[in-house]
Amino acid sequence: MAAQLLQGEGFKVQVEPQAGYLRAHVFDGTDSLQVSIAMWKLLGEQCRLFRAGRLLVLEDLADTVELAEIDSIVRAMAGFGFAGIRIAFVELRDDVSGNEHAEILAADHGIRVMVFSNEDAARRWLLYGVD
Repeated sequence: MAAQLLQGEGFKVQVEPQAGYLRAHVFDGTDSLQVSIAMWKLLGEQCRLFRAGRLLVLEDLADTVELAEIDSIVRAMAGFGFAGIRIAFVELRDDVSGNEHAEILAADHGIRVMVFSNEDAARRWLLYGVD
């Protein structure tokens, strides 16, 4: 199936089914609490639509959320059904430390996510990594 370009609330996302996972490139927006929650809601809907148990997210958004807001985002993710989905998250800009904090909070909610700075490493972990 070909890639689809979707318009989110304050961002765009190109969703493309791959062998064994769903690839989502999020771009053309400025990150915020509202944008992050809208992004994860849309990605959760796409995972259900494609019955994806593995998700590769490439995030290329300007700015970043405050560290104090990450818990709200992770709680929203849990509500969107991400507990059973393995997520490789590639930070294409520079908020790796904030996203590493999110990894820890996500684990507390039963969500398995790892943060990467490049797509190749993320794909390897997503497809072949062990928990």
